[in-house]
Parts: sequence; structure tokens; C-alpha cells
Amino acid sequence: MALRIKTIAHRNAEPAFMAAGRKRLDKLFPNVFEYFDDAIPGGGGIPGGDGSPDVICFLSGGSEQEAISVLSPDKLTLLLAGFEDNAFAAAMEVVAWAGNRGVPVMLVSLQEAEEIQLPEKLALVCKALKNLRGKRAGLIGGVSHWLVASAVHKEVARKVLGLEILHLPWEVLPDYKAFPPDPELLEVFRQHRPEKLTSEAGILGFLKQVVNEHRLDAMTLECFTMVRDHDITACLSLGLLNSQGFPAGCEGDMVSLAGMMLAKELTGVVPWMANVAAIRGGTILFAHCTAPLNLVGSFQLDSHFETGKSAAIKGETNMDQVTVFRMNEKLDKAFVAEGKIVSRPSHGFACRTQSEVALSPSDYEKIKSHPLGNHHLLLPGNHKDLLELACRYKGIQVVWQ
Repeated sequence: MALRIKTIAHRNAEPAFMAAGRKRLDKLFPNVFEYFDDAIPGGGGIPGGDGSPDVICFLSGGSEQEAISVLSPDKLTLLLAGFEDNAFAAAMEVVAWAGNRGVPVMLVSLQEAEEIQLPEKLALVCKALKNLRGKRAGLIGGVSHWLVASAVHKEVARKVLGLEILHLPWEVLPDYKAFPPDPELLEVFRQHRPEKLTSEAGILGFLKQVVNEHRLDAMTLECFTMVRDHDITACLSLGLLNSQGFPAGCEGDMVSLAGMMLAKELTGVVPWMANVAAIRGGTILFAHCTAPLNLVGSFQLDSHFETGKSAAIKGETNMDQVTVFRMNEKLDKAFVAEGKIVSRPSHGFACRTQSEVALSPSDYEKIKSHPLGNHHLLLPGNHKDLLELACRYKGIQVVWQ
């Protein structure tokens, strides 16, 4: 998706000067920009922000008034400026103006923007956020009662990320116990005594029907009700769905589901939602029974950790470098860190799939002293810059940045 950019200069700038500026931009960032003054209304940016450019490029000093006339208080605007013709000086003045009025801007020199590929990343962020708008997130059952910091109000989800939350209480849904075994799950787990998994395979059929009937793009499930009342877990179905690119969370955790949906749009991968099971010695132990099958190499089936019933995924994660991500329930703060998996233990005190992650000393202290909640999301690779940029674009404070 092209970013809409406005090039500005002093009042007496010649057309040739403006054309030279555009030519330089096209050379530095080919196929990234659509010029704001030439744009068709609605052609770019996030819906609701069509009246302002995504990027302003200062070509000279004397352009400050034009810049502030098109800034939006509702979205982040990237300010680019070279060091020639007092362009950067003008941008600095505008940054000060915006800061005094709470208008979100981000100033980067043209040289740095080229080095870190910032416009390309911003284009990806804008595309991801545009894709998120209007997506339907299903809450099946309800939020588990112990998740006191992981419920998201419908209006917050709609305002911040454009998500539509659809609450589906158990009483309006069909009986999940009545569904026949789904052959897809039995085939995936054919080496794991599938004849013992008929009830678990029925859960996949149930979830598929709910997703199709309610046109869901993602869902989270109050799974403990199922295992407590009927000795059936959804761990296998959730791990399978996540590996297929469909965000599927557990325990009714809407904060994690929103993060899973955002991460999936940005990176193409649904992250692993995991408990913080232990914090010690500079590392974090993450553990859960629903690891996405594509994020584990080898795995076996075990019982569900907390109840000792049904089936859960006990695997060795195939990730090395990871990005750890978590938002808060108001979707106005986020924790983002990069780390390295240093061990894949099998402790008896935690959920079945486990990974020990080493973070930097500062990030370790942040998650230890000021957590935003229990469940965190683990993505393979280094995506900190992209997630932080998406958060900043949406006015989500990356805590302790």
C-alpha cells in the first residue's frame, strides 16, 4: 500500500526545486509513495485519516506553516527531512509545535530513513492496520475469571484497532459434545493414537462451524469450562488453527487475541500465547499447552497441565530469536522485547510446551517489575521495530521505551 506523502518548501520555491525533491524521494524509496497533492481521495492511509498525509517531507526551511496546516491529531505523521536548505531545522520547529499540542509526529532524517527502511516499514504497518479494520473477533463463552487484566471493552477494540468483538455465550451455541470427530485433526495427529482423540477432534468441527456461521476472523475460547465439565480440551484444535494462520486463543483472553491478530497482519505468523511460568536468573520461562504446530519441531501429546485430563501439546519450539509482545486491557500500552530461547525444558510445574527466553537486563527488569499481564505472545524472529512502529502509529505507548 502506497503512503501518501506531501512535499513542502518555502513559499517562493520554484517548480524545478519541488520536482527535484520528488525525484530524490523516488530514487531513495521507489514505489513507496503516492504524492498527497496528486492523490485520489481515499487512496491511502488508514480509513478516517484521509484528510492528511501519512508522510511530510521538508525540502527547505520556511515550510513550517504549511506542515502544521496538514498535521492530524488522530494519527502519527512521519516527518522526513534532509540536511540541506534548512529542511531539518524547519522540521525541528514543527516537532516542537506538535509536542506542545499533543499531535503525534516522528522526525527522521532522509539518510536514517533510507538506512533502516522506515518508509517501507510504515507502509507495511498502514496496510496491516487497514486490513485489521472491521475484522470480527469471537469471544466464545467468556473471559476466564482469573484473567482480571485481560478483558477488552468492545468500544476500545473498535476505536484502537478497528476490531469488532462478537460475544458468543455458551447458551447460544450448539453442543460441542455432539460434533463428530473432525477428520483433519485425526489425520494431523494420526501418529498419536487418534482413536483416543474422538472428543478432541469433535471440538475442531465445533469451532469450524462457529467460525463459519459467525464469519469470524479470529476467536478465543473459554476452554476451562469444557475440560472441567466434560474432560475435553481444545488445546489440539487451537494449536492446529494457529499453525494454519487463524488466530485462536484460549481462556477467553481478548488482550492476547487482539495482539495475535495485529502480529499476524504485520508478520504473517500467528504467535504463541504463553504463560509467564517463572522469572529467574535473567530469563523468563514461557509455557502453555496450545503451542502452534508450526512453531514446534517435534511434539508429543500429554494431558492438560492444570487438570491432568484430555490432551495437550508438549513440544520443543523451533524458534531461536524471538520477539515478545503484550498489550494492556485498555490497548494504550505495550511491552515489546527481543530475546533468545536458551533452553526448552520439561518442568513438572508448568504447562506442557516450555521455552526459557533470555532478555536484555533492562527488558528483564521491565517484565519482572511492571508486567502488563500474564499471557505474552512469542513470535519467531526480530520484529520489535515493526511492532513498536505499529503501536506508535496507533497511539499505544511502548512502555519504558
